[in-house]
Amino acid sequence: MAGKFIGIGVGPGDPELITIKAAKTLQTADIICIPKANADKPSLAVTMIQQILTERKDKPEMLELIFPMTKDDLSNQELWDKNANIIAQKVNTNKTVAFITLGDPMFYSTFIYLYQSLQNIHPNINLEIIPGVSAFNACATSAKIPLAEKDELITVIPSDLDEKLVEETAKHSENIVFIKCAYRLKDLIPALKRAGFKENSTIALIRRCSMPNETVTIGKLSDALNWDINEDYFTIALVKKAPLKNNNNNGKEDTL
Repeated sequence: MAGKFIGIGVGPGDPELITIKAAKTLQTADIICIPKANADKPSLAVTMIQQILTERKDKPEMLELIFPMTKDDLSNQELWDKNANIIAQKVNTNKTVAFITLGDPMFYSTFIYLYQSLQNIHPNINLEIIPGVSAFNACATSAKIPLAEKDELITVIPSDLDEKLVEETAKHSENIVFIKCAYRLKDLIPALKRAGFKENSTIALIRRCSMPNETVTIGKLSDALNWDINEDYFTIALVKKAPLKNNNNNGKEDTL
């Protein structure tokens, strides 16, 4: 049987949000790759598949791969290529190798860089990608706020984009998702207002979506100036140009 490399999205945090196809693959894969930013830190993705691993009769090989979160493109590329070679070597021994990643593999994921390296260095590798629930989709359901309705436009803003670019982009969107940069929200509110968002526009701040310590705070855009917004990688903000409608937890924080 030929080997295969499978990228698997395991969703935003709740193990029950892992797709049936992903779960079946994880139940049979010979090797499970675990991406880690640091060798000394535990992997959140592994905790999400722990029940699947516990129920397996034959235990898979657990292969930790380090992907430091740095902006040194040259060093990063060397590591991605190194990890791609490790995976290709395993696949070439007729093993099924599964790579787990939070959210969806093709949406701001570490998997993308690994996939690109494999395509460049080992273009003939047998490859499959299993989608997962993206965090921003799960955040909308946690906050019970539609991401977009009818012909509304939605914009996803990642990382540390320049404030002027955020403002210009916001002019052309009714709904904005801030991922990995929600901690900058207070500083970006003036730019959003200049772009047409109002004091009473809707905002939801979701920390650690679908995880046991999830919190959801909903209010008006002006309310966010008084919120405690810390730098947590797993925090997403949803901002809608439309005024805030009645909501059971307006301006309050719910811990689930």
